[in-house]
Amino acid sequence: MAINRRRAASSEISSSKKLDGHRNEARFAGLIDGQVIQGTQKGDVQDRDGHLYSVKGGKKWQIFLYGYERIRDSSYLNILLPCLDAFPDDAKKYFQDRVEVIQFKESYIKKYGRAKAKNLTNEEIQKNFKQNDYVKSKYRLAEATQVVYSQLLEKPFLRGFLEEAIFNSGEVSYLVVKDSTFQKDEIFKVFSKEDVLNTFARTMNPATSKAGNVPEDFNVAGQKTTLWYENKANSRKNIVEIEIRNDSDIHYRQVRFNMYSRDALNILLNNLKQVSKGKHDKEIAYFGNF
Repeated sequence: MAINRRRAASSEISSSKKLDGHRNEARFAGLIDGQVIQGTQKGDVQDRDGHLYSVKGGKKWQIFLYGYERIRDSSYLNILLPCLDAFPDDAKKYFQDRVEVIQFKESYIKKYGRAKAKNLTNEEIQKNFKQNDYVKSKYRLAEATQVVYSQLLEKPFLRGFLEEAIFNSGEVSYLVVKDSTFQKDEIFKVFSKEDVLNTFARTMNPATSKAGNVPEDFNVAGQKTTLWYENKANSRKNIVEIEIRNDSDIHYRQVRFNMYSRDALNILLNNLKQVSKGKHDKEIAYFGNF
């Protein structure tokens, strides 16, 4: 029985996003008389004074996708290491056990229907899979994300965590966002590292995800760590999702940190004032303390 639970973007979409990103980097570098930095590091553009800029665009930003060693050797991101350790070293065994569970659920759906499958409890499923690594990993991850949540409640720690995630612990000085999602004016909006971190740390709060509702899968709460803020409607809105990526043998036990552009700009533009810089003011806008 073939099982396809692929969540990653298609190669065509990924390629298009990369091309758009390269075009944004080149355009911004030209505007500030800087140069594009090649490679996968945090800094995309460097100005004449040596300052590095991280240039973002689109609806959702992948802040990082790190493997085991990078997380292990980090100063703040290493709180995510137990989330990776929740999964077995043997990826082959994990994927075999995953297929076994999903095949069971899909067979159940064929026999009894999707509505009844949604009411099938995890305890009932576990009776059939007592030594299943896919099932056990889900529960270990839920325990690990609860610890991450508790640590991120401490605002100074959250600030350090975001600094390492977004600015590589201070290597990058500025966040640049081409606004196609909030005010949608396509202007490059520039924020200093300090302003971003102070604003984000003050307005963001951690949480863990609820259980999924996919009848074909084994759904357990706490599989993601999220960061949320309170929008103008006084409702909680997720701005960051931190999840463990186990898409294939190659992409196994990796941490992906995603941030939503519209929400990031909502927070920053409602908390920081625009600063006039004069040159290229129709294409670049600076916000905060410059």
